[in-house]
Amino acid sequence: MSHNRVLIDPSEGKLKVARKVLKLAFPIILSNLLYTVESAFSVILVSGLSASAVAAVGYSASMLWFIYSLMALAYTGTSVLVAQRVGAGKDPSPALLWGIILSFLIALPLTFWGKDLVSYLMLTFGASQNVVNLAREYLEPVFLFITIGFITNAIYAGYNGYGDTKTPFKVALLMNVVNIGSAYLLIYGKFGFPRLEVAGAGWGIALSEVVGLAFYVYLYAKHRKPFPIKLSLRGDILLQMLRIGTPTAIERAFTSLSFNIFVGLVAQFGDKVLAAHQIGLRVESVSFMIGFGMMIASTTLAGQNYGAKNFKGLDYGVRVSAHTTALIMGLIGLLIALFPQYFSLIFTRDKEVISYAVYYLVIVALSQPQMAYASIFSGSLKGMGKTHIPLVVNLSSFWLFRIIPSMIFLKLLPSPIVPWVFMSIETTLRALIFYWAYKREIRKNL
Repeated sequence: MSHNRVLIDPSEGKLKVARKVLKLAFPIILSNLLYTVESAFSVILVSGLSASAVAAVGYSASMLWFIYSLMALAYTGTSVLVAQRVGAGKDPSPALLWGIILSFLIALPLTFWGKDLVSYLMLTFGASQNVVNLAREYLEPVFLFITIGFITNAIYAGYNGYGDTKTPFKVALLMNVVNIGSAYLLIYGKFGFPRLEVAGAGWGIALSEVVGLAFYVYLYAKHRKPFPIKLSLRGDILLQMLRIGTPTAIERAFTSLSFNIFVGLVAQFGDKVLAAHQIGLRVESVSFMIGFGMMIASTTLAGQNYGAKNFKGLDYGVRVSAHTTALIMGLIGLLIALFPQYFSLIFTRDKEVISYAVYYLVIVALSQPQMAYASIFSGSLKGMGKTHIPLVVNLSSFWLFRIIPSMIFLKLLPSPIVPWVFMSIETTLRALIFYWAYKREIRKNL
């Protein structure tokens, strides 16, 4: 088990530490970029149907983040506890087993009521009835197979916590091919397949989840991956998992709901502005997914070093991770700021949509390094088991610095640029708060 431990020696050179972190993060980043490509392809594939189809699939994907936030309970608990137990040289089996059981129990009700819940929320947040009707077609197959998606995610968390990030990338690659290939065939009815239009994009996701879980089962049966599992369901591990995972699930759910309220502020300016916002999100997601991948790596790094009581190495590793991530995301932000029109053209030829997307991209490009710092310090706090801190910081920051100021200023200046500007301001302030919170926690152990 020791070969999967990512313990940091404070006397190591910064480049060596950065390489360790990037080696851990790179497959996660690639997996997340694949998810971005997958999501972007769903939008591109349905763009041949109508602008409403683009809005429906784009908005549904945003709303699914809210549903997937419930996964965070099992995902974070599994990832952090597996990492901490590997760091401490203990058997990680109970953490993974409870993660799989919890995933199934959380997803089961969503199979029956998920589609109605998302439809209700989309209508409440200002989507048109036409967009919601199309979204329901897209969501039907997604929720039919949601238990499989949740279980796959728990296994993915076990791999990440263990320090094996390459295998999930290979699985994600396979899932991506299945998703894009089957979505293309089913949206347009190619090669004798039925033409399902928007529903075809949903079937692409559902089929890819089935293939993903089947492959994970094969890897365990054949190679005992991610690690040999002993049937041990200890109650104390379940309680630890709930204590660590619940704040993250609440945080993700409320952040996602808040995010969709925020999208509602943009949606009131019409379908073209909403389409521009969705396109902007897709372009920015390349940078965001790098930050997200580095955040997961920093959670594993912090978790394993925290479990091994190597606090100086933890702090050194986190600082190197933060600066490395800020440099990478800053460079991507610069690219986005310089060529926003070209990036927008990937998704649409509509001149009005492009003009709004350009505003969005230039504004968010300026806050990419700040997003990097916020991601790494947040991920590190989770790895240390302090998941209640990101819950408090993310929720209060989102409302105090993003939504409420946007609502006030929109009354004075009705323009979508107002919420986009406050989005950048809020990211900057959140990064500063996370830095302070992380420093306060690490000092207690140094």
